[in-house]
Amino acid sequence: MFQTMQTNSTPQQTAILGAIESHAGVAAFEAELLAELRTASDNVLRLAAQVRAQANADAADAAETLAEQHAIAQTLIGRLLAMPVAQA
Repeated sequence: MFQTMQTNSTPQQTAILGAIESHAGVAAFEAELLAELRTASDNVLRLAAQVRAQANADAADAAETLAEQHAIAQTLIGRLLAMPVAQA
């Protein structure tokens, strides 16, 4: 039926119908692109949160390891200072 109407319509009406169909196609394409952009943006934000959480965990581990190493160094320094001095 649409083809019959399109065949019987004037060139102006056909152009208007074509423009409407084209605009609807562009709008659908834009909506699809926006949805994909939103998904990509959500994924980037999710990954950034994971990286930040991992960096915080790594920093906490590094701080703990540094504190342990500092305690060991203090113990060794104390032992060295308590040793008698060798007479040459």
